[in-house]
Amino acid sequence: MWRRRIPIAAIIAVIFALSTAYVAWALKDLPDPNSGLAEGDIIILDRKGQVIEDYSPAGHYHVNLTLDQMGKYAPAAVIAAEDRNFYHHGAIDLQATARAVWVDLTSGGLNQGGSTITQQLVKIQLLTPEKSLPRKVHEMVLAIGLEQRFSKDQILTMYLNRVYFGHGAYGIGAAARTYFNKDAKNLSPAQAAFLAGVIQAPSAYDPVLHYSNAKARQEYVLRGMVTTSAMSQSEAGTASAEDIQKELHIGVSARQSKAPHFVDFVLTQLESMFGSAAVQQGGLVVHTTLDLNLQALAQQAVAQGVRDLHWANVNNGALLAADPKSGEVLAWVGSADYSNDSIGGQFDVVTAERQPGSSFKPYVYEAALRDHKITLATVLKDELTNFNGYTPHDFDNVSMGMIPARKALLFSRNIPAVQVAQMEGMNNVIDLAHQMGINSKLDPGLATAIGGSDVTLLEHVQGYQVFADQGQRVNLSWINSVDDSQGNVVYQRPGTDTKDVLTPAESYLITDVLRHYQYQWGFGWNRQMASKTGTSDNGHGQIPDSWVMAYNPDIVIGTWVGNTAPNGGGGHILAFGESVGSSLLRYFVNGLPNKMRDWYSTPTGITHGCGGSELFLVGTEHMCPSPSPTPSPSASPSTLPSVLPSPSILPSPSPLPSPQPSPT
Repeated sequence: MWRRRIPIAAIIAVIFALSTAYVAWALKDLPDPNSGLAEGDIIILDRKGQVIEDYSPAGHYHVNLTLDQMGKYAPAAVIAAEDRNFYHHGAIDLQATARAVWVDLTSGGLNQGGSTITQQLVKIQLLTPEKSLPRKVHEMVLAIGLEQRFSKDQILTMYLNRVYFGHGAYGIGAAARTYFNKDAKNLSPAQAAFLAGVIQAPSAYDPVLHYSNAKARQEYVLRGMVTTSAMSQSEAGTASAEDIQKELHIGVSARQSKAPHFVDFVLTQLESMFGSAAVQQGGLVVHTTLDLNLQALAQQAVAQGVRDLHWANVNNGALLAADPKSGEVLAWVGSADYSNDSIGGQFDVVTAERQPGSSFKPYVYEAALRDHKITLATVLKDELTNFNGYTPHDFDNVSMGMIPARKALLFSRNIPAVQVAQMEGMNNVIDLAHQMGINSKLDPGLATAIGGSDVTLLEHVQGYQVFADQGQRVNLSWINSVDDSQGNVVYQRPGTDTKDVLTPAESYLITDVLRHYQYQWGFGWNRQMASKTGTSDNGHGQIPDSWVMAYNPDIVIGTWVGNTAPNGGGGHILAFGESVGSSLLRYFVNGLPNKMRDWYSTPTGITHGCGGSELFLVGTEHMCPSPSPTPSPSASPSTLPSVLPSPSILPSPSPLPSPQPSPT
């Protein structure tokens, strides 16, 4: 070692020099606590590179405050939420970091937190959203340098002035104004804890969309404030009981967006992919799948459709459209007016659970057709029937007698649909619906067959995408790639995620029935689509929701109308599914590009049977009906729309064994 002292000394000197240079370089961008901390842009682009929304400083609300001006409770609440030992450790909490490293090593990813407030300030102000070991080291060096240069109070002040609270509000001063219309120093303990809880994930804890999540997070913060001696247990109990939801007065920021609900959803995805610090820091360019031309058409169609249905007490609507071959979302309208507080316009109906009514029936018929329990020629009984204690009714309260399955689905008869569900078995129906994309929990009771379990419009469109792509499920997508502020790609969507759920022949049978729906119910569309309506029933003959699902090989669409109020409430409507098809969805379908007019050819695996009058899956053509269907005592198909209120409404059925509301 002594003989090698000169080269060893040289190596140590080089390492020291490089380390010094690295630290000096890393610390060069430390912020000035006395200057305004401007937020970076998040630019959301559509599929053609057009700007959907630019989260720029000009479009954000920011109020720079001193620590004293923030009041007593806001700083204490943020410390309780984000870093309870902030004043008692250095720039790095070694215990929390060790725990995070262990979790990351054992889980095989960079998932665990453990960052101090100082490290979080570095993340949102100075670094890119990259997740890597070198970036973590860089973050730690900057945090140490920050604490050497500034006091804890200064660092906390910078963080509270810079951190993002959602709804365009940067910093506690802006957040207090945006959420509660008051100065930060006047926040109550409950309000301060509520805002502090939002910081971890402003989209996931958005009280407009996810109030219950935000309330649960507030409870966590209040417990932390007791632990840090910021308040007593009794004071925390009083704060917990405070009705925050009534106190919220969220103002829409100076936000210019061509698809605000879609952008909100994308921001949620960014939080999940990169962490909330990435959204707070900005400096991202997000390339999405949205088509702004179709988005504009969808927004116009929803607005005009809601105006047309004003007579029916409709005040809100939503529409989601996607390319069935690629799964790429093309248009996303979450409400009729994002900035209209009277309808809860910022609440995104696309991701809300609602009863789908008769638009669920195709899953039931498809399951039974696929498993050869029925054919389209199978005779079903449309007469009042007691299914082991469940007695569904049809919308017109009359009987059509014995009718083939094709006619039962086309006329959207409820009793035959329940009969098919019983023949197939509800567990099999639910299994298929889940395979096709329905992720919500479906009750195994027979009422689910006619729409008695809640689903979201997003997953319902995913389900119909399988029909539209001839049995192949292609998972819906919305982000193609993400670039950082230096133009480096930090996310690239992997190849299309596909799965064969049905054969082309199996899906074609449903499509062949639903292609007649628009003519049966007089939608007035200018191109061939397959479609199905749905109208929910609250069990008392009142309608909360009306839907129409539609597709061809080029596009799959779901739309909804209803009556909503602030904070998720609402009333009932008089519009049935076909009213939506002939108004709102007619505007959208008839405005689609001419190239979206493709149709399906008959696939292999389809044959004719029973004298050539019906389509069958090969191997089932021998399943001809006996006896023949009896004539229908109801109005003829051509006059049904003008005589009957709806093909999909279920007037208050008999009580179910299960407690869920009755559907259409």
